[in-house]
Amino acid sequence: MLGNDYAQARKQYVEEVRRSFHHVQPDEYEEELQAGTASFFKVRLLIAVCIFAAFVLCDRTGSRFYNYTTKEVVSMLKQERFQSQLDAIREAWNSLSE
Repeated sequence: MLGNDYAQARKQYVEEVRRSFHHVQPDEYEEELQAGTASFFKVRLLIAVCIFAAFVLCDRTGSRFYNYTTKEVVSMLKQERFQSQLDAIREAWNSLSE
């Protein structure tokens, strides 16, 4: 038990010395995490803008994408054909984030 007491005393001494400097070191990992989140959001936003621009271009030129016209795509979105898949993704995301 003598070693355990020494370790506790040493830990307390180190904490006291740190407090004596009154300098709080910023957590570098938090900054990296926030930067990564912001850059990931920017990439997602860029992809969304590109998809929207491609949709508008197809709509203006009358082009087809994978043999679908823009009117067919809009009607599929209105039908909510993918609602069950979206609900499954939301449930999985909620279970992961908890």
